Amino acid sequence: MKNAPEPIVITGMGLLSPLGDSVSLLWQRLLAGESAVCNWPDLQEEGYRVSKACRLDDFTAPPLRRGRMLGFTAAREAIRQAGLTLPAETGVFIGSTLGESRAFEQKAEGHRLNLAGYTVESFTAFLRQKFKLSGPQRSIATACAAGNYAIGAAMSALRSGRASVALAGGVEPFSRLALVGFSRSRAMATDRCQPFDQNRSGMLLGEGAAIFVLEKARDALRRGARPLAEVISLGLSCDAHHPTAPEPEGRGMATAMRLALEAGGIGPEAIDWVNAHGSGTRLSDSAEAKAMRHIFGARLPAISGSKGAIGHALGAASALELAICVQGLLHQTVPPTAGHEQADPEAGINCTRNARQQPIQYVLNNAFAFGGINSSLLLRRWEN
Repeated sequence: MKNAPEPIVITGMGLLSPLGDSVSLLWQRLLAGESAVCNWPDLQEEGYRVSKACRLDDFTAPPLRRGRMLGFTAAREAIRQAGLTLPAETGVFIGSTLGESRAFEQKAEGHRLNLAGYTVESFTAFLRQKFKLSGPQRSIATACAAGNYAIGAAMSALRSGRASVALAGGVEPFSRLALVGFSRSRAMATDRCQPFDQNRSGMLLGEGAAIFVLEKARDALRRGARPLAEVISLGLSCDAHHPTAPEPEGRGMATAMRLALEAGGIGPEAIDWVNAHGSGTRLSDSAEAKAMRHIFGARLPAISGSKGAIGHALGAASALELAICVQGLLHQTVPPTAGHEQADPEAGINCTRNARQQPIQYVLNNAFAFGGINSSLLLRRWEN
């Protein structure tokens, strides 16, 4: 590849998810085919139409600081795994949809709050404060694609020299506002999430955080760190088709994948696995299926999705799924797709039903959002 940009690698990752508070536990339970979907009595008692979700039942934090503590806990583990004392000029790039959602809910209930201190920026500012960082920062609110966007922003800062190390990822505490919004937009399932399944009926909400340490490969190797995966490129596009519905033919989704491939200097045939957005909604899954057919034709790579297991964590979704992609590259294994039992004949996408061991060099991590926001992150297995 001519004029290839300097390699950017992940050297540490930490997360909290509905299937576990560590990367290894999430991966173990995901491979076992487990799902975190369950009924929540508090949501039922409060009268919500949908009371099933994927939430963290063993994480405690002040309600108005839950997101900040999720992000801090995940970042602390990522830094520990990276074996690095962060330099002061470390960049911080965090994606989320709503910020501290509970604050906005309390405001709607009549509480007197200055909401300026509870936006997505509060997550970024908190990490900078806790780790005493003064490098570049960016808070990204591109809804369900925000995690991918944050990783892309970190890559840009590292390659331009604005930062030598970056903390990047996504954070999303459980949101009743989102629960109501998605329910009213008729995007919610009432029982379970079934990506690309002929009986799929919608998404279920999740929550969590996943934070990564990113560095230039030469810097990581110089200090003796073990790169976990290489982050190659991020493809972005916007449909501008409809506030909530995707463009039916998946053209913008396909554009994001194509741009990621072009920036990485590879063709579709090099992709071994697509970690699909796979929200479980009829329209989104149908559009993504058409997009993948457009890019890959008849030769589809392995395809999996995680939202049937951990729910849709909105701005944290693609960050949690990035951790799954890294684990897949490390273990040369594509995880099963919880909820996928019978492929939709129209979509024609057969997702993995069981863990599949196979050679994996390249994986695409897709993340799409309301408003036609499309992203596709290209990763490569790190080979010493």
